[in-house]
Amino acid sequence: SRGLGDVYKRQIVDGKKVVAMVAPAVEGQFGDTITMSSIRTACKKLGFNDMYEVGLGGDLTAQAEAEEWLEAAKEGKKLTTSCCPAFKLLVEKHFPELADRVSETVSPMCAVSRYIKENYEDAVTVFIGPCIGKKAESAAGEKESADYALTYGEIRAMLRAKDVKLEPEAEDNDQSTLFGKKFANAGGVTAAVIESMKELGCEDEVKVCKCDGIDACKKALTLMKFNRFQDDFMEGMACEGGCVGGPSRHRDPNMAMRDRKAALDNSTDINITENLEKQGADKIDMVRD
Repeated sequence: SRGLGDVYKRQIVDGKKVVAMVAPAVEGQFGDTITMSSIRTACKKLGFNDMYEVGLGGDLTAQAEAEEWLEAAKEGKKLTTSCCPAFKLLVEKHFPELADRVSETVSPMCAVSRYIKENYEDAVTVFIGPCIGKKAESAAGEKESADYALTYGEIRAMLRAKDVKLEPEAEDNDQSTLFGKKFANAGGVTAAVIESMKELGCEDEVKVCKCDGIDACKKALTLMKFNRFQDDFMEGMACEGGCVGGPSRHRDPNMAMRDRKAALDNSTDINITENLEKQGADKIDMVRD
C-alpha cells in the first residue's frame, strides 16, 4: 500500500486528476452510518481529487449485458456474465471452449473508469474494493480500465497512516441505482440485467442460473460445456455471497449484510436508464477491447 500511495502522490504532484472508484460492496462494511459520501470525504483527505461509485459502472454493465442477452436469446445462445475477473479467468483457464459464451461487456470497474476518463482528461483511476482479482484485471491492459486497484486492507492502512477516520455523513449524491449498488450481492447482477431488459421493452421470462462460489460456477459451466445447461443465462461470481464475501472484506459477511440492507434502504429509486442519462453516462463504450 505504501508503494501505491507513493505512486498516486507523484501523479498528484504532476498535476493529474487522481480519482478513487469505490466498489458497491463497501456499503455496510463499516456500519450503516458510513455512506458513500463518508468514503468520498475520507478519500479527499487522503489526496484523491474525487471519488465515484462503481455502482454506476454496474448500471452501465447491466444495460450493455441486457442488450447482449436480448440478441443472444434471438440466436438461442446461452451467455454468462463478465463482471467477476476470477470467474472470467476460470472460464479462460479451465473451460476455454466456452470463452465465446462470456459477455463482451466490460466490468463495472472498467466502465466507470472509462466514464471518468471521458470526462476528465489525463485522469488516473484507482479502484478500491474487496476483490484481489481486480489487481490482475487492472494490470491486464483493457482500454481505459482502472490504472491501479486497492483492497480494503490497503486503503485502511492508508487511512491509519494519515489518521483519517470514516465519519457518519448523510448521503446526498447517489451516483448509482439500487440495482447498481446490489451488483455486489449474489444474484444482484441478474436482477440488474433483467431490470434493464424490462426497461428495453422485454417482457419475456428469462431463466438465469445464479452461481456464487467456485464449485457452483464449475458445476454450471460443466453442464454448459456438455450442452446440458437448462437455463437461458448464467451469472458467475467466484466468491460466496458475491463481492460482499470477497477476500479483502472488512467484516463478517452476515454482519455487513445487516448494515448493508439498512444503508441501501435509503437509496434512490431512479431506474437504470434514467440514471445513466442523469449522470451523462449513456454513451460510454462498453465493449471489451
